Formats: sequence, structure tokens, C-alpha cells
Amino acid sequence: MEIRPGVYSYELEWAYDEPLGVHVLDTERATVLFGAGSEDTADQLTEIATAHGIDVAIVEHGDTDHYGGVPALRAATDDLDVAAPAGDVVALEAAGLEVDDPLTTDNIYWGITPIAAPGHTPDNMAYLYEEILVAGDTVVSADSPFAAAGDWSGPLAVIAPDYNADDEQTRNSVSVLTEYEFETVLLSHGDNVTESGHNPVETLIADLE
Repeated sequence: MEIRPGVYSYELEWAYDEPLGVHVLDTERATVLFGAGSEDTADQLTEIATAHGIDVAIVEHGDTDHYGGVPALRAATDDLDVAAPAGDVVALEAAGLEVDDPLTTDNIYWGITPIAAPGHTPDNMAYLYEEILVAGDTVVSADSPFAAAGDWSGPLAVIAPDYNADDEQTRNSVSVLTEYEFETVLLSHGDNVTESGHNPVETLIADLE
């Protein structure tokens, strides 16, 4: 699905009833895939990567549903760069995967700004490109089966505590997102917010207070 020119979002069928979201951004410097899926999405991922001529796969954080498709992507794509938050690289290496670009918040990569949002994993990140926020699992859809239980006032929630390395830190990290300007929020779990994305984030922060 094309969200806007150069921005695409795809729903992958996997082991859960809710699809797994991955996204493609054509920046001026590279064509970037956000999310490398799980092992059972490998065929779908490689089809997307081939269709778009992916240069870079960003593993938003060190969970298996975000890096499980890396081997298939490498096999199907010439000269693919795999990137992941520097502090989560250890999780990929433990799975036998090589990371070409450990990401830090000190740099901009392919026109993309990493945003530190730790808690879900030790070095969880969200990513900003122009008016697009790729949230990873920093926030999820309020009606996602992965959302924390709660009476959420808007379309966004935090992920359930059982999935977080540090649940309190996960919740606190949401407020960091308001330091940036964005219109669209692309999610891994649940429906994207395609317009006025800043407002649902502010609503979520109010819910968390």
C-alpha cells in the first residue's frame, strides 16, 4: 500500500492473527526497508525487497519478529546493508546474524534520524524521515492483541508489559516522540496513523500520566 509518494506499508501474514507491518521508504540516499519480519514471512519479505530494489534493511530493535527474515533477505538481495540499534546488535549476533551498520542517535543514516526509545528492548528506537515516524514497537495500535490492557483514549497504546525488557521505561519513552514533528505514524502491530499523527501520540501520553 502506498501511503504517499515514496512511502509504502505492507502487512505480512505470520503466526498471529494480526498481520505484521513492514515499511519501505525511498529516501534521496537509499531505498530502506523497516522491519525484517519473522522466519515465516521470508517469502513475502523477499518479494517486497525485490520489487523495490531494497538497499538497506533496518531492524528496528532486537526482537525475532523484526530480524527473523534477515537471512532470506541477504540471500535474495545483492549488497544489502543490515542496520540495527547498536545496543540491540547483541541479540542479532546471538542468532548468528551480522549487522553492517550499528545505529546510534548521534548520526543520521540515509536521511533517517534514529530516536532513542528504550524499554521494549534495551536500545529500542523509533525513526524519523521527513514527516514520517516509523515507530517499530515504541507504540502499537490500541486494538492490537499486543497492546497493553487499558482504557486507551485514542488509536495508540504501548505494548503489553510481558513483551518489554523494562515496562516503566517503555512508557516513559513515548514522551520523547513529541520532541519531533511528524504527520504519519507507521506501526509494526496494528493500523498506521496516516494523518495528524502527533495528536494520537499526545493523547497516549495523557493516558499514561
